[in-house]
Amino acid sequence: MATEPRVLTFEMFDALESVRRSVLRLLIAFAVASAVAYPLAPHLMHFLVRPLGSGVSLVMYDPLEGFRGYVTVSMTASLVLLAPLVLYEVHRLLRYACGLTPRLALWSTTATGGLFLLGAVFCHRFILPVTLSFLMGFGGEGIATGLSVNRYLSMTLGLSAACGLTFELPLVALLLHAMGLLSATFLATHRRYAILLGAIFTAIITPTPDAFTMGALLLPLLALYEISILLMRLADRRRATHVS
Repeated sequence: MATEPRVLTFEMFDALESVRRSVLRLLIAFAVASAVAYPLAPHLMHFLVRPLGSGVSLVMYDPLEGFRGYVTVSMTASLVLLAPLVLYEVHRLLRYACGLTPRLALWSTTATGGLFLLGAVFCHRFILPVTLSFLMGFGGEGIATGLSVNRYLSMTLGLSAACGLTFELPLVALLLHAMGLLSATFLATHRRYAILLGAIFTAIITPTPDAFTMGALLLPLLALYEISILLMRLADRRRATHVS
């Protein structure tokens, strides 16, 4: 009995050492990928300003703003490039620290990356063009529209990340359901509270304070809430079929 605390301590140190090595590898890879992606920053910036449409341009309000914008874009691109490596490290951590089976750990990490990317693409293709068109429509005639590079990137990248996190809802619900902590009946009977909490959540994570952007993100969140209920019911039905 006296050796049990020592074994647990050694296991704890092994887990911390594994996390430390993983973080160090990711930081080195992030620095290298950022340097490699920097020459491509002008092309990536051209892609990011597409939701603005024609007639609107980005403006530099200080000499370093363009450089900072390119650095931000290159760092964001490096995170996208490193997504498979990050998912691999998360996969290893889930298997080692949480005791998940290899199949479940691989499925959860792959689904996390896929849903986040789907949310970011959905934001760039649908939410951003509508939101920017609506907000910039308040300028009216006779007012030239020019957006700061830093503020535009902060808004677009922040909103894309927020939308990516929102699309993780079905996965989180399924994992909690598999652990026995959440049920489809509970979600279905607490829709009113879910709408209130969803509004608070979107108000916190959206980078802009306007209600239109919050509503544009809240509608997909509520749709994902209903999809989560449907997936959980399908899981319950499949489980009941296997039991019978």
